[in-house]
Amino acid sequence: LARHPRVLAVGEAGIDKLSPAPLPLQQSLFEDQARLADELGKPLVIHCVRATAEVLASRRRVRPRVPWVVHGFRGKAALAGECLRHGLYLSFVERYQQEALRAVPPGCLFLETDESTVPVAELCARAARLRGMDGEELEKEVAENTGRTFRFNAF
Repeated sequence: LARHPRVLAVGEAGIDKLSPAPLPLQQSLFEDQARLADELGKPLVIHCVRATAEVLASRRRVRPRVPWVVHGFRGKAALAGECLRHGLYLSFVERYQQEALRAVPPGCLFLETDESTVPVAELCARAARLRGMDGEELEKEVAENTGRTFRFNAF
């Protein structure tokens, strides 16, 4: 099913330390999904809860050629910096650490409305204010990131 052209990514795959599933099993399955994403040439969308070190260890083992996007990033700026140094992209939801959002370079930033009633245009306007830029400019930037990463025209 993941080979279907309408499937744009593999995921949400991840490691969650709050889950009752054993961590070694989670990591093994995560790496299987990461290898599938790489084999298919599709980005990996990541669910990561208190498991950044494990995700980064998996990244070193898998050595992916496709983008890895951390979905719903809520960590602090230092954690954002660590993720970015290792080549991860970050996607922000309605609630996030402002300094972390400011720390993300333009080509690595995504916004999403997962489990939120706030429209993406409003999230974009808020993020633009925090980044000291025009809302339309940020919308264009995020759309370009989305199109380039997921290989489609976002708007």
